Amino acid sequence: MQSQTNLHDVHATLTTYPFDMSRPVRILVMDDAPVVRRLIVNLLDDIDGVDSVLQAGDAPSAVELMETHEPQIAILDVKVPGGAGLRNGIDVLKAVKRSHPGASVIMLTNHATPRYKDECEQAGASYFFDKSSEFDKLPLVVEELVKGLLDL
Repeated sequence: MQSQTNLHDVHATLTTYPFDMSRPVRILVMDDAPVVRRLIVNLLDDIDGVDSVLQAGDAPSAVELMETHEPQIAILDVKVPGGAGLRNGIDVLKAVKRSHPGASVIMLTNHATPRYKDECEQAGASYFFDKSSEFDKLPLVVEELVKGLLDL
């Protein structure tokens, strides 16, 4: 596994795995807590079919990585630093669905209020999970999404 820092923004990294045609799926992880991003990357590392995991610590970095690498799956936190016209993870969700409507988006947050859940669902989120009580669902859902992408 290899990590690279995006030279334009220290909040973005790319983790790639040895080249393997059986692992073509790219995933974006956006969370402002580096420890959470590392935990998610470690969970995704065990899923067959995952080629690379892009990591962003803020909204602008996430959108830049989405546009540059076109991941098929995005895992986004609701509350992250904004900038460049993006206020939070919900704005990133909207940007992702506008530019990549086929991407699956999983919202994973500590702010799992009904208001945020409704707003994310209306914006096109595929899943909405509470970090404190539903974190264990994340690898299972991602594994199913990856399997579905590889069956295409």
